[in-house]
Amino acid sequence: MVLLNTFISGVDQGLLYAVLALGVYITYRLLDFADLTCEGSFSMGAMLSAVLIADNGAHPILAAFVTIFAGAAAGLVTGILNTKFKIPPILAGILTLTMLTTINILVGTGRASVSVVGGNFASWLGFEREQTMFGVLISGLMISAILIGVLYWFFGTEMGASIRATGANEKMARAQGINTSAKKIIALMISNALIALSGALYSQYMGTATVTLGTGAIVIGLAAVIIGETLIPSKRSFAVSLLSVIIGSVIYFIIYQFVILAGLPSDYIKLITAIIIVLALCLPMIKTFFIKIGKKADTYLRGKYAGYNAYAMRRDEKAAARKEEKKQKAIAEIKALQLMLHEGAALTPFKRALTERRLARKKEKFEMKEGVKALAVFDVIDKETEEAAEGVEGGQDNA
Repeated sequence: MVLLNTFISGVDQGLLYAVLALGVYITYRLLDFADLTCEGSFSMGAMLSAVLIADNGAHPILAAFVTIFAGAAAGLVTGILNTKFKIPPILAGILTLTMLTTINILVGTGRASVSVVGGNFASWLGFEREQTMFGVLISGLMISAILIGVLYWFFGTEMGASIRATGANEKMARAQGINTSAKKIIALMISNALIALSGALYSQYMGTATVTLGTGAIVIGLAAVIIGETLIPSKRSFAVSLLSVIIGSVIYFIIYQFVILAGLPSDYIKLITAIIIVLALCLPMIKTFFIKIGKKADTYLRGKYAGYNAYAMRRDEKAAARKEEKKQKAIAEIKALQLMLHEGAALTPFKRALTERRLARKKEKFEMKEGVKALAVFDVIDKETEEAAEGVEGGQDNA
């Protein structure tokens, strides 16, 4: 029972910090912006939520919702400092963090900590006090699912794609007519809004908020992102990338909780945390090392044993067949979507927009998987779909 409770507690905290990790992912991976505002935004979300609940009797969910706007305001300040005043990203984040340190004390009306009373965001599920962790688990899963859906939709829009293009290559994005300064500010606002929301949820879960609650939050967020990306490679799917961030956060806190359960003195917790993060940062190198070892072992066994060589050849043939099958399936799906658009007289504007977006995503995935040269197949598909569409129109005219 103790192990189960420890596991659930780790999942609960991981899901709450996963909201922060998603915010860190937006700036760190998508925007390529080292934003240190994170720690101040997390503490601000925690303090503001606690004050609204304890001093003003606000509903926990409403209090958490309000912190989204406060976090967005913090991201706006960092964005303006960076884009309008040309202050380097790290320094801009540090300046905003310094300001938030005082602001958080003012929010708490001079108190360094505020107790959260009157329930938390999971109270609506009606669980008893001793079952709070199950309510947090269900609520955390729901929040994670909603955020993945919303972020996946947003970053598939023109604005979201512009933000991703800005992070990938700012000069190229600017050459394409994208207002990169505005896109940076928007991304920073979204990121810090999520981080402040995470702070609010976590303070409600813990029952208290302090002005230093966000200390080390940026490191935990980065660890979650790196653990998730290492364990779940997701270069071809943005949705899987978001999911991997959440899984990475959960794994981190499960490990953290079991370290505490092992009975180590509290003085060692920071050391253990640093070790976990170092291991997370080293995971890509460790993974690459074992892949190289596996390839060398495979080459050696192929030359040493004829039986193994025959098995390896059959394995490679099956892998190549599966790869070709997936490629042909992707081509067929793209062809069907293009034909649908060419015949699209019956499509509503909304359905046409959805179809075009779906087609663009499938082409992007195909390019990432097969390479730029493989895009030549799309020219053939375009001609085939045009001929098919003309054939359909000609048949209708004859009829």
